[in-house]
Amino acid sequence: MDIKNKYTHYSADQLLNDFYFLESEQHPSPESIAFWETMQQKDKALAKEIKIARSFLHDIRHIPVSHLPQNEVETVWKNISRLNNIEKQRKKKILFINHSILVAASLALILCSAWYFQSQLSIMQEKTELEITAVKRPNATPTDNIQLVLSKKKQIDIDGKESQLQYDHQGKINVNSQTIIQETDDKEKTNIYNQLIVPAGKRSSITFTDGTCIWLSANSRIVYPVEFKQHKREIYIEGEAFLSVSHDPNRPFIVKTSQMDIQVLGTTFNVSAYENKQTQSVVLVSGKIKVKTSKNESKTLSPNNLLSYNEQEGIHIQSVDVQKYIAWKDGFYLFQTEKLKDIATKLSDYYGKKIMIDSPLKTITCSGKLDLKEDLDEVLQTLIRTVPARIEKSDGIIHIYVKHLSLIHISEPTRLGMIS
Repeated sequence: MDIKNKYTHYSADQLLNDFYFLESEQHPSPESIAFWETMQQKDKALAKEIKIARSFLHDIRHIPVSHLPQNEVETVWKNISRLNNIEKQRKKKILFINHSILVAASLALILCSAWYFQSQLSIMQEKTELEITAVKRPNATPTDNIQLVLSKKKQIDIDGKESQLQYDHQGKINVNSQTIIQETDDKEKTNIYNQLIVPAGKRSSITFTDGTCIWLSANSRIVYPVEFKQHKREIYIEGEAFLSVSHDPNRPFIVKTSQMDIQVLGTTFNVSAYENKQTQSVVLVSGKIKVKTSKNESKTLSPNNLLSYNEQEGIHIQSVDVQKYIAWKDGFYLFQTEKLKDIATKLSDYYGKKIMIDSPLKTITCSGKLDLKEDLDEVLQTLIRTVPARIEKSDGIIHIYVKHLSLIHISEPTRLGMIS
């Protein structure tokens, strides 16, 4: 029989029990590749069966090598080949029912192997996720400087209100134009984590070798591997960050927080996930992201979407002007008809100081910009120049009181001085 005619009307289970098909999948050659491509073009029904058969083999052949025991893969292939050799030698001697049993055995072996490898992969992935989220802040004396904590507990203090970190392909780190070499074993790079910790009143950015850039706001922390894995890029964030992720369809970028997993291929977005706040949020600027919460709820966002989440109230999505959520990365807060009490909360989060607002002032609304490069005292002086208020300090707490009681019923928005 012509080999091309042999496969007419073949089903997926027959292909999985066929020595030449399995050999072609395990050890493809130019001749076998051309043969199966021709068969699929000529026989659409067979093409569908080939696709089904290959889907069974996919889990065995394409699970990332770093998570797949190679000896297990070889054993599976040997068992499949052995079963097919038995079938080939006894083909003329066995009944159809025995042939069906052999096919079922082969399929069961493949399915069980695929299940085993998938379960092992899930265990390894869960272990990796636990590793990165379990990385703790260093037990060093608190400092007002930005800190870069390297894998071997080496801690570098970075002066200034802002810093820029950039990784090159040789593993060197440029910190404000100063080069730092991190020595690690190449085999351990994907399992060792660095930290960038930004204190109150300061900001930092970090650029990875893949081109992804992350801006980190005040009172925030990022945990990341010395080198990303081959099949994914994963980081952990506390606080607030703006991300511009480099597109790589083969390595999705995953941002983990205490309540969410955010998966992207290439996009820009802002995430706010402070540990002392019940609600965490994501604002999508461009591209598309998928957010999975701690309760396994999943949502896909489109540009200009704000997703808010807390464990008590669940997910809430709304359309927003993204600029007010991302202006901080450029050094200022942008307010658009926002209540004074909410402005005070944001300034308190950023500068790490407790700010109390007198009740009559809480509902006054303001619009404009505040320069985050300035000290908190300078920012508050800008604020009260356009608001009927005065400032007092006591016991480390900043109090903002009404300046003139006759002005306590102001309801029209007050515009802060615009900063160019």
